[in-house]
Amino acid sequence: MEKLILWDVDGTLLTTDGIAAAAMRTAIRALVGEATPMERTSYAGKTDWQIIREHFPSLGAAAVDERLHEFGAAYLAELERSREALAARSRVFDGVRPLLEALRGRAHMAPLTGNMAAIARMKLEVTGLVPFLDLEAGAYGDDHHTRSELVPLAAGRAERRFGVRYSGRQIVIVGDTPNDIACGKANGARTVGVATGPFSVAELLAHGADAALPDLADTQAALDAILA
Repeated sequence: MEKLILWDVDGTLLTTDGIAAAAMRTAIRALVGEATPMERTSYAGKTDWQIIREHFPSLGAAAVDERLHEFGAAYLAELERSREALAARSRVFDGVRPLLEALRGRAHMAPLTGNMAAIARMKLEVTGLVPFLDLEAGAYGDDHHTRSELVPLAAGRAERRFGVRYSGRQIVIVGDTPNDIACGKANGARTVGVATGPFSVAELLAHGADAALPDLADTQAALDAILA
């Protein structure tokens, strides 16, 4: 297959209605204590690793990096405790399942998400999307704190999985934020913006998306944008 489609998760494929973000804040606060200053930060298009760094600048990046797996384990445990609510309140966006079904056999597909790998798996499991994506070929928010570094990681994993070397425009990044677009452009990939998150079609195009859609409900329009 000639194309590798790398999907953002939150805001593009699904929403967890704020449950995952709340679980992250609760878990990390429990680890660092109430006295540690916590900064407000936008989550849009960022890796979990980057978000944790930005939440607690007083800890220093090196200290966060050393404790990343500890943070990740606490976050996963907190989300597991909320799994029933996560399953009940998470929603797959309109058109996602028909589109993924239509792309089966036409391209290899994997996540490229700011979520830590275990968190991404849980979100995809509770929404029934795991069968559509090769999770072993994906790249995640505990692989690197900078999103643009995830693209070559995913391409390398996909090559080992499928025996195909993907580069440049053979790779398609689909996401809902300017950070998704920027990470694709930094690696020469095709970029498709989806305005199901906090940014409009016009804003995604202004940030350089090769194509942008209001949502994924029109399967043919989405196929045309992704496979162009």
